[in-house]
Amino acid sequence: MQAPPTRAMPWKAVQRPRLLTLAGRLLMGRALTPSPDEWQAVLAALQRGDPAMDAVVEWLCRGATAEKRRQFEQALTQGIETLTDPPVVLRDFFACVEQPPAWLDRALLAQGAQAAHIGGQVGFYVLRDMALMGGYVYFNSMNQVLAPAGELSRHTSRRLGETGTWLYDVTEPDGMSRFGQGFITTLRVRLVHALIRRHLSARDDWDQQRWGVPINQVDMQSTYLAFGPVALSGGRLFGVLPSRQASAASMHLWRYIGWLMGVDEARLAVTERDGLRKLYHTFLTHRCPDDKIHLLGSALRDEPLERLPPPASRWPRLLAWWRYQVHLSNASLILGLRERRLLGLPWWILPWFPAITAPWRFLRVLICRVRGAKAIEALAQRDRLRQRQQLQEYFGDRQATIIQPSPEHPAHIK
Repeated sequence: MQAPPTRAMPWKAVQRPRLLTLAGRLLMGRALTPSPDEWQAVLAALQRGDPAMDAVVEWLCRGATAEKRRQFEQALTQGIETLTDPPVVLRDFFACVEQPPAWLDRALLAQGAQAAHIGGQVGFYVLRDMALMGGYVYFNSMNQVLAPAGELSRHTSRRLGETGTWLYDVTEPDGMSRFGQGFITTLRVRLVHALIRRHLSARDDWDQQRWGVPINQVDMQSTYLAFGPVALSGGRLFGVLPSRQASAASMHLWRYIGWLMGVDEARLAVTERDGLRKLYHTFLTHRCPDDKIHLLGSALRDEPLERLPPPASRWPRLLAWWRYQVHLSNASLILGLRERRLLGLPWWILPWFPAITAPWRFLRVLICRVRGAKAIEALAQRDRLRQRQQLQEYFGDRQATIIQPSPEHPAHIK
């Protein structure tokens, strides 16, 4: 039996009571700590990638790559049936992703997309300043993937914009239908992840005994959960309190997105509480110290100062300074003094921005709920416009895109 990667805590440390586990039992009504069987499943998942897409990548990289990439794109955007005698590997892959899971509810997907619009920029604040910045410290296995790619330590604004494009696509109305832009973008991102996994696995400097398979099931799970229960919980700190129905719909939407991303079905969360408990299990596999934290944290810290201002901006430097302060304030919600030092952030930052703006957000959502469904729909449309404007800031005059691998990127195909 293969030894588990050393990044994971030993079983005795997993069982040790912590303040977080005690709080979790009080709030959730059950223990956060995994059972022995659950922990063994986590350890096994560290050595498992995405077999379905990995098979596509192996086929793709065995010669005639340009033609095979064209076939993949045609099958993705027009349907596998439009190919003449498609290869078995493509037929098998698309037969899988085009057959939705039995639990999928399209009406809930639509409700989840609308819920993602409410709050406008809040979703981005949570994902950028809390999930991503905090993830560099608490979930540092992703740093091993980002650093070789040069990701988020250069061209930071563009990389954030690419992630924002995917997030925007999957939360579009009907975006997760078979030929919706969210469905298509998700499978393109999944392909990029598989290409990176193949590239890093072949490198001599990839320490699989320490980190497991690159972008393994645990890492994919923790990333997907950042867009589900973490986004919902973080949104509450900014005054966006989802109803029970909105929470259930959001979790259903991200459950389907995670399934389409290649996360094993057993690792998908059904409810917020289930998702937070599963996220804690992935946290227990990130104990190795990491010297890349400061590099990535400093790049994300300074990104607002490097982002191109809107063309109509009269005071671009003042706008950049304001963004810089807002993002630091948001990050201070979850980062202690030690974490700030590791990331290269000022020690004195305070969560003044969430504190000032949360009451206003809470009131506007509450008023719309009292007024009824039409008011909520109008609020979602206004906030969606803000999300679109936010995304465009990252691209300027360029078209919003997802990752376009450069020659030095691990996902680049020669």
